[in-house]
Amino acid sequence: MNGTATFRSHLMQHFAAIARTQSRPPIALFSFEGNGPDERPSTRRHDICHHGKPTSSMSHQLSSVSGGPCSVYDNHGRNRFSSSQSHSCADLDKETTTLTYTPSNSAEHLQKLIASRRTVSNFISSPRYSNDSIDSSIESSREFLRSAIKRGVECASTAPNHKMTEPTTFYRILSPSAASKRLLDIVYEVTLQRLQKQKLSGEEACRSEALRKKEKWASIPAFLVVTVGGMNDQTPSLLAAEDHNDYFSELPYVPPSDTRQLEDYASTCASIQNLLLSLHSEGLVSKWATGPVIRTLAFRELVGCKPSDMVVGLIFVGWSKREPRMPRRQRILDGDLMRDL
Repeated sequence: MNGTATFRSHLMQHFAAIARTQSRPPIALFSFEGNGPDERPSTRRHDICHHGKPTSSMSHQLSSVSGGPCSVYDNHGRNRFSSSQSHSCADLDKETTTLTYTPSNSAEHLQKLIASRRTVSNFISSPRYSNDSIDSSIESSREFLRSAIKRGVECASTAPNHKMTEPTTFYRILSPSAASKRLLDIVYEVTLQRLQKQKLSGEEACRSEALRKKEKWASIPAFLVVTVGGMNDQTPSLLAAEDHNDYFSELPYVPPSDTRQLEDYASTCASIQNLLLSLHSEGLVSKWATGPVIRTLAFRELVGCKPSDMVVGLIFVGWSKREPRMPRRQRILDGDLMRDL
């Protein structure tokens, strides 16, 4: 079979069709010997290489295809390796194994976007421009946040979800609003009660620290509460809060107890990641919070959670007070974080 002859074997035609659909096409070294239409490419090592050097017929035929002594082609006919000088088979083997696939511009852009997202703890209420001036137009900022969060939730809804139970629900809170003011009051009470129980400082110091946290949360432009439904009762010990302290006390953690609940919880976590990346793509920063505030009856009442709703996270959304830093990773990629089996 010469370079222009069509495949006569149905098996080879099938192989070529499958190879063309692969995202990373296989690399193949073709050696055509002879000009007869019925001759097949040589696959024996000694037919292609003699004492570490290409045979003259191999060099001649590859020269006629690529214009050079040695070439490597993928199944799309692209020249993946070529040289104007003769190479030994050992050199060819060495160089072809080091060839790497270069991602497209869109793929590279997406990968850089994912890798550049950071968790932010210090927010400002309005976007900051490149000249350090702050946009004081609250209405325009609120409208942008409202629409950006909506687009983020649309992306979040595409996360993997086994059996299409669609268990995730998002609750949007824009600041300032009646809901955000109630949330800040809950933050103050929960923080104060926790500090008082720890008895690490006096009453005045506890109240001062609780107020500081409330003011810090007041600078966050928007919140998004994320819940997953169909869980076990999240309030087994307290059906109603009669005591003021119980109302702001942290409820016991009730984890998923079967496969479906675990899969739904995992789906909600995947949805949150989609949401965070969508917000990041629009220049917004975020933080996924899971502290004691979200596990209180006061917070659940604010959101309107059913007993079977688990609060997976409270997402802070807005603009960063300062450029987020790159966290130092402890694990290396090859051989540790990723391992070949």
